[in-house]
Amino acid sequence: LFPEGTPNTRPEIYTMGHRNPYRISVDKKTGYVYWGDVGPDARSADENRGPAGHDEVGQARKAGNFGWPHFVGNNKAYHKYDFATEVASEPWDAAKPTNNSPNNTGLTELPPAQSAFIWYPYGDSEEFPLMGTGGRNAMAGPVFYSEDFADAPRALPAYYDGKLFIYEWMRGFIGVVTMDEEGNYETMEHFMPSTLFSNPMDMVFAD
Repeated sequence: LFPEGTPNTRPEIYTMGHRNPYRISVDKKTGYVYWGDVGPDARSADENRGPAGHDEVGQARKAGNFGWPHFVGNNKAYHKYDFATEVASEPWDAAKPTNNSPNNTGLTELPPAQSAFIWYPYGDSEEFPLMGTGGRNAMAGPVFYSEDFADAPRALPAYYDGKLFIYEWMRGFIGVVTMDEEGNYETMEHFMPSTLFSNPMDMVFAD
């Protein structure tokens, strides 16, 4: 994200702006990074402070800033807030977020914020209704490739080739995300939809 030698930065940083990233996975073919990010607890939006809490599934195709603590979800903006006076002002600008904290040891002007790949609140999601409602604990990856299991006696069908598997610890389901050739979201469906999974917490594919 920051070229080596950039003042007040570290060259090993690939992404920033995460709140609680969990179950990180790298697509072996595209190099895209996927993760679940557990969001804040606010059950509803506050017109003076910002949006309701959302969990996220992230996709990083390249180095970037994924928004937190200025934004959540698809760059839903929190308001600037003066902790000394306890007064909120205008929302943050996703194109030009800044870190004005007195504890900041890095850059003041931050890279533009990137949207989450999938995002959802406690309640119904207009964009991703299959995520359901209730408690939230997003997890993501891996991406399935049929070629890895050509000789497996009980391999998943080729239908799942190249699809991203996501899962929800609190809501007890596994989702399958279909993407286009560039990695853009197309559709989502439940995997084994009649099964309630007991707090799925990690996922690997094996013979």
